[in-house]
Amino acid sequence: MIGIRRTKIHVAIAGMLISLCSYAQTRFDVIGNFHSAWPDSLTHQVIHSFDRLLISIENEQPDTTLIDTEEADLNRNFFRYLKSIEKKDTIPDYFRAQLINFYPVGKHECLLTLAYLKNNEIGCIQTFLAKENNGKIVFASPLKYNTRHWKTKTIGTITYFFPDTIDIGRAELFDRKNITIARKLNQPVRHWDMYMCPDYQTVLRLQGCLYESASNGSINSGYIMDPKTLFSAMNDEDFSHDVLHKYASKIRGKMRNRSAECGLAYYWGNAYYSGATGKAPDLNELLPVLQQYLRSHKDAQLLELFDKDPDVLAEYGYPKPIQVTRIISAVICREIERQKGTESIIELLKCGRGDENFFKSIDKLLGIRRDNFENEVCKFIFAP
Repeated sequence: MIGIRRTKIHVAIAGMLISLCSYAQTRFDVIGNFHSAWPDSLTHQVIHSFDRLLISIENEQPDTTLIDTEEADLNRNFFRYLKSIEKKDTIPDYFRAQLINFYPVGKHECLLTLAYLKNNEIGCIQTFLAKENNGKIVFASPLKYNTRHWKTKTIGTITYFFPDTIDIGRAELFDRKNITIARKLNQPVRHWDMYMCPDYQTVLRLQGCLYESASNGSINSGYIMDPKTLFSAMNDEDFSHDVLHKYASKIRGKMRNRSAECGLAYYWGNAYYSGATGKAPDLNELLPVLQQYLRSHKDAQLLELFDKDPDVLAEYGYPKPIQVTRIISAVICREIERQKGTESIIELLKCGRGDENFFKSIDKLLGIRRDNFENEVCKFIFAP
């Protein structure tokens, strides 16, 4: 879920750009036993060019002449997220960036690795790709290099990149959802590049992030790199949950209502996180589970489930981060579409932040209020 469960992976690297020290006239340290297989003159050119790029990123004006134009949008966004959030002089005990590795991976390409260190603590370890062409140095995300031996297959609007195999049926489902969501929201259908990753650590590594303290141990998540690059959550070919968020953002702007939009993502897309089957469940799979829970727990209150979002479905194989509150929202979205059509879904998406606005909107569209939530929503949950 964009902006909820994960930050841009490179924002966490930002500190790496604020503590750059000294290599000749550069602003970052170089490891004491530094070695390069390239000629000294070329090595120095790469390091100084890299320093200039980091300075421009810190100043929030990335020097595009130093960014590789092959896969230009991908690379520009990769570096755009590398911007510092504080100045090092304001931090008494800050991490320091250090160039710890530099090695060629071809006649005109090399990889640079920066470690972000403080005493015995590692903040981040990030690798970048550098290219030399006719005396000019440019830099890129290492994504394409790291997946250079992968297979590719296009399924409709989705191009998949994967090391071994993909579930074609699941990929076709995502393609259908992508088209359907775009059309229902009156948006142009977008095409996506999808990199299959078994866990979030792989998502990071493909983009050159060898370690990130903020993501230590995280596995059940994917990632989006604008404008069209997706990294799967737990090797699931269907990334429709977050794709819905991308389409919805064109409608509601920055004022996202989480209950409305995440509920719709559960309804038209899926729950994002893997469930009992190892893939992200959709409403057709989750609704019978909620029904079973309610039948077995006669004292359960739907409004309390919505407000508090307890982990009540874990015993059925659907623990958090799958959210019962989003399933309830999804049922409400389904009823709005059934009774009022997609125009009212769009109205719901525009209702503004917070549950107060969500309840104002569903009162207007369906007559659902807190005082009748139990009876009205229960009817929707058990409706055929």
